Amino acid sequence: MLQIENLHSHYGTSHIIQGLSFSAGAGEIIGIFGRNGVGKTTLLKTIAGWVKPSEGQILLKGRSLGGLSPDRICLSGVGLVPEDRRIFPGLTVEENLKLGLLQVRGRSHKTERAAIDGIYERFPRLGERRRQLGTTLSGGEQQMLAMARILVGEPVVALVDEPSEGLAPMIVAEVFAIVRELRDRGALVLLVEQNVHEALSVTDRFFVIERGQIILSGHSEDDADRQKLLATLAV
Repeated sequence: MLQIENLHSHYGTSHIIQGLSFSAGAGEIIGIFGRNGVGKTTLLKTIAGWVKPSEGQILLKGRSLGGLSPDRICLSGVGLVPEDRRIFPGLTVEENLKLGLLQVRGRSHKTERAAIDGIYERFPRLGERRRQLGTTLSGGEQQMLAMARILVGEPVVALVDEPSEGLAPMIVAEVFAIVRELRDRGALVLLVEQNVHEALSVTDRFFVIERGQIILSGHSEDDADRQKLLATLAV
């Protein structure tokens, strides 16, 4: 599904991603771990086109995404839930959700309406607040809206950045249920998350980034791999 080859990314003169390579398939959740500032968010933004790669390749189903604009990458099936959620000010909950519909071309109005109504069944709180401005929701509700916005867009690759940050445990459980749902729909999910123990409960594989490079990878259900992960992050 997704292949990253010798990827490099810069912010100005700062070399953030430094020769990173990996591949991942449909129906996988890949955990991306590491300390703050090591390049996790930059990796997601580079895949989504928000940061231009300075070297290397990003291939989605064999097609290069390098150099494409963020909207073209979005239309290719890549959905991003950024750390700051990016709820559009001045738009209602439903209008924010309708922006997610733009990711899939050719759907009828009836099909799009059914997709929105399905979101409201899945997230009754959003249904109750459908005419409320998205930026007036609580933090947890805004995270639900951000997740629902890519869910309605049926992405083939979902990039999810720190979805549990600052949320109550009940909301965190719901957020990770959505991550599982994306996988169950056949999407590849790349999950950046500081809550390692919670993330390991949903991920299939993981890797750790340090100074823009992968220094450790493993399988989430393998006890030895998990211990290596926790030891690495505790150093």
